[in-house]
Amino acid sequence: MRDLTFTRRNILAAAAAGGLISVTGLRFAAAQGNDRRTLKVGMSRFPAALDPALDNSTATRRVVPQMFDTLIGFDQTEKMALRPALAERWERVDATALRLFLRKGVTFHDGSPFTSRDVAFSLSPDHLLGPGKAGKTVAMQTLDTVDRVEIVDDHTVIVRAKGDDSLLEKRLASWASEIVSSHAFDAAGSWDKWIQAPVGTGPYRIVSQTLDVNVVLAAFDAYWGGEPPYAGIEYRIIPELASRMNALAAGEVDFITDLSPDLFAEIERQSGLEVAGGAVQNIRCLAIDTTGPVLSQVGVRRALSLALDRKALVEALWQSRVPIPNGFQFPSFGEGYIEDFPALAYDPDLASKLLTESGYKGETIAYKLLNNYYPNQVASAQIMVEMWRAVGLNVEIQMMENFAQIEKKPINAIYDNSTTAIFPDLLAHAWRLLGPNGELPKLGIWQDKEFFALGEKLKSTVEPADRRAIIRRMLETIDHGNPPCVILHGSGQFYGKRKDIAWGPGQTLDLNFGPFNAAYTQN
Repeated sequence: MRDLTFTRRNILAAAAAGGLISVTGLRFAAAQGNDRRTLKVGMSRFPAALDPALDNSTATRRVVPQMFDTLIGFDQTEKMALRPALAERWERVDATALRLFLRKGVTFHDGSPFTSRDVAFSLSPDHLLGPGKAGKTVAMQTLDTVDRVEIVDDHTVIVRAKGDDSLLEKRLASWASEIVSSHAFDAAGSWDKWIQAPVGTGPYRIVSQTLDVNVVLAAFDAYWGGEPPYAGIEYRIIPELASRMNALAAGEVDFITDLSPDLFAEIERQSGLEVAGGAVQNIRCLAIDTTGPVLSQVGVRRALSLALDRKALVEALWQSRVPIPNGFQFPSFGEGYIEDFPALAYDPDLASKLLTESGYKGETIAYKLLNNYYPNQVASAQIMVEMWRAVGLNVEIQMMENFAQIEKKPINAIYDNSTTAIFPDLLAHAWRLLGPNGELPKLGIWQDKEFFALGEKLKSTVEPADRRAIIRRMLETIDHGNPPCVILHGSGQFYGKRKDIAWGPGQTLDLNFGPFNAAYTQN
């Protein structure tokens, strides 16, 4: 989260000085008479912040779902169907409002009861806008259309949107909509103190977090959803993949994150270990600075896409374990999925023709590349350069150290990017990257007034047929009308784990070690 000034070092200043942040009275131990194990997870980065409104980085999303619940949940199947969570049921008041009936008898980790007041606080500016109400938190990617929460009684609320909103249910099931304890927040007295030990209703509660070392959670046995499968979870920060692999092989951890495909075979050769995970709701793409003299040409941008044999790329680097989407969308988008939208074309002849028509004379196109910030990033780039060369595109790799170097103006290049669908709809996916507040327009490298207007119209359009017509037009703009990027493929999240650890992957970046994980609900 690059634009939030409330950094993890501000948040964890006390930890940096004292080494450890602890929650008084919590003990990291198995419940008496229970033989549950403590799960040890090796992951690559320390969470920037464990409050769901402040950060949705991958590291944060691997911890936050253990600590907090949303009002409505997703079932994490390929359909991403909605299910009850802290709300037992819900009903539409009208196109702008949703009445939710809250689960009774739920307690927070500090023992305080869960009521409508906590919902009203969690979805209020006091929480969603973060420190100083700066309005720069990631919550606004999900909940920008929410106007207010009306308390009907202790266990009934009405959530009202600013206008017609057919996605309100999905918003309340998504990132940043987790419910926090208003009592605990008030008791903390400041964001600095709150972020040291935030309080939710989830299956695990925080014990400690040591900056760049670990985050330790303990089972919350009063969890409304049933007894958590583990006595606790320790997330150990192990930045290097080779070190995580060694820790898993030595039995020092039970589960590791960010496993690259070239290491699948090594994991599977070892007795007792296996590869887990799969495709998630994320698309990898190449962002394009469309303001440069060469890349301003639509034909050149289309040629960059048409020259790529994505099937060969996915087979070679991903063992065909990630999908090739038909446009900037996923089937889980339901009524918002345009099933008959054309597949991403591989047509080198058309690519060459478009280059000729565009007056392209072999000018160098810079590809600003990081050293495997994304898995297989360098190998993918090297293969794609050869595919482009075959149609007459002269793409030159320029190695960069960080995104600041990539984004230094003038960019005048292509570069790797990825976008996660924070809930299943184009407005929570492509719009995050390409809407007027998205990364590319804010960088000043792409804009499309028609696209922006269509997106704003989509926000308040309720009828499925009308929404589909708008979405189709937006997908056409991305694909060939005024391409802002080259879609490569869907992304995957892969893990190494012990075979005796029961766990099933979902469709998001979240890790779920609670009792609702499919591995436990199906047993």
